[in-house]
Amino acid sequence: MSGGPGRACVTLWQPAGVPSGGPGEEHAVFDVREALSTWEIDTLPTIGVVLAGLGYGLARRRLPSRSGGPAWPRGRTVAFGAGLVVILVAVDGPPDVLADRSFTAHMVQHLLLQLLAAPLLVLSAPTTLVLRADPRWLPRRWLGRALRNPVVRLLSRPVVTFIAFAVVVVGSHLSPLYQLALRHELIHQAEHITYLVSAGLFWWPLVGVDPGPARTAPPVRVLYLLLIMPVMAFLGVAIATSGRLLYPYYAAHAPPWGATPLQDQQLAGTLMWVSGMVTIPPLLVLVLLRWLDQDEREAARRPAGAPAAPHAIG
Repeated sequence: MSGGPGRACVTLWQPAGVPSGGPGEEHAVFDVREALSTWEIDTLPTIGVVLAGLGYGLARRRLPSRSGGPAWPRGRTVAFGAGLVVILVAVDGPPDVLADRSFTAHMVQHLLLQLLAAPLLVLSAPTTLVLRADPRWLPRRWLGRALRNPVVRLLSRPVVTFIAFAVVVVGSHLSPLYQLALRHELIHQAEHITYLVSAGLFWWPLVGVDPGPARTAPPVRVLYLLLIMPVMAFLGVAIATSGRLLYPYYAAHAPPWGATPLQDQQLAGTLMWVSGMVTIPPLLVLVLLRWLDQDEREAARRPAGAPAAPHAIG
């Protein structure tokens, strides 16, 4: 978020010849094209993204000489790169530049991290890649031991990942933490890390690409998605229908496109609500199709007359 320590302040451009309004003006001058092209490099997360990209690339290069197995799927590499690009857009691009003036921009930033970057990174199967590459900086035996750790086993349970994601999303928005993050850059950075990690844990049982201590059965994945929709809807509706400004910070930082802070808050809540309704149903259909495909393949391999194996709950 711009405006914090070590960050440059946002400059929203004004077309030539148009006078700027005073403090009491209802509509501020705002150039959409200029704002959307504004980027500010946030050093710490940008370095983290670069290091992650280098680590993934180096591990990928070791595969031909180390594993002798099948080639690494190009789609996974593309997913990892796309996830890193989404993170850069969220933390360095227009959503972050505008986040200190608009709750809606701030909401876009967080949704990019949780609903786009996190599942893309999980789909890239970084754990599988490291296990196959066996790099010196993270040997396979260390990673395998970590995956068998009781803490990791607990964190991989769907009930735990679901609760962690729901608590982080709802708790951060409906508690003083959000206001603190708006005023303190280090807390804001920690908030982003928490969002990305909790979202990654949430998507891990759903995607099921990387190996883990527990495998999630298709019925559990369906229930998992069905239950997260009302959580996101509750939060979105609570924000959108609130008759007061939830975060006093925005009372002194009106959005640059002319809306009042309360109107901007209502738009942000609506965005949260709609994002869950738009993203979850297609994923639910995908899970159902994969479930049917899995059952068909198991039925084809099963000897005639043999009973179907029950699904294990991860």
